[in-house]
Amino acid sequence: MEQTKIKIRGKYINLRNNFSKKYINNISKSISNKLFNLKEYKNSKNIFIYLSLDNEINTSYIINKAKQDNKNIYCPVLTNKKREMIFKKYVNDKSLIKNKYGILEPLYEIEKISDEYTIVIVPAIVYNKNKYRIGYGGGYYDYFLKNNTYMSSIGLCFEQFICDFKEDIYDEKVDILITEKNIY
Repeated sequence: MEQTKIKIRGKYINLRNNFSKKYINNISKSISNKLFNLKEYKNSKNIFIYLSLDNEINTSYIINKAKQDNKNIYCPVLTNKKREMIFKKYVNDKSLIKNKYGILEPLYEIEKISDEYTIVIVPAIVYNKNKYRIGYGGGYYDYFLKNNTYMSSIGLCFEQFICDFKEDIYDEKVDILITEKNIY
């Protein structure tokens, strides 16, 4: 099973690497606007969101709008435990440092997150129609979603990156999947 995921991951990363920044930004804006119209976003107080890299869906539009909407923004930080990540408060780009994978993470300490409504924006390379994802292979988000089922999870994906693959027992699905064309 993992070999198939490795092949799919490689195929779609290569495809994504050929996208222009303009193309990615246009699709990212379309996806972001769909998110902003969801009741899950409108009712949320806290947003757990990744900081996009390379040619991923650009999350800066969501972060900027969330700031305007006075939402609390938290970004993932990998811990030293296997497959564990926590979310720390995002203040601005100057308050970030690179982790061992070259991913930017917030410096600020963990703060008590209120029980107010929280959504988590989940990165992926591809999704299937059942709303399962293939990420980068670390299992961090699967582990997080499994242990935080009270949060609404929302995946962002290029429509052409929805493909057929069989999920395995470790995979966790998102509640909502948004592409530039559809909301699943």
